[in-house]
Amino acid sequence: MTTTNFTLNDTAITVYQNGLEETITFNGKSVSKKSALFGTRHEFTIENDNYEVITAFDYAGRWDNKVQFRKNGKLLEEKRMQAGFLTQTAAIIILSIAIILLLKIF
Repeated sequence: MTTTNFTLNDTAITVYQNGLEETITFNGKSVSKKSALFGTRHEFTIENDNYEVITAFDYAGRWDNKVQFRKNGKLLEEKRMQAGFLTQTAAIIILSIAIILLLKIF
């Protein structure tokens, strides 16, 4: 399992990635849970504020996940977290298949 944390005033937001599942907690309380291999968008409302946590599989010198934290549409913070083993393996398999198909075409 990989995690990353955001802090907004006295509020702790944690992103947990475990295999194909992502869970977002807000001050320790689960507010969103979704299946995601290469990223997804989590949306939730707390006390009239709309929050988004957006995850996306990305390559920036290494395979990892870009995680954005937004409040009322405004980007507050962006972090990178290590992609899980399953996500990295799936990406390698897909990339390998694409290379093989390209080699067969040319």
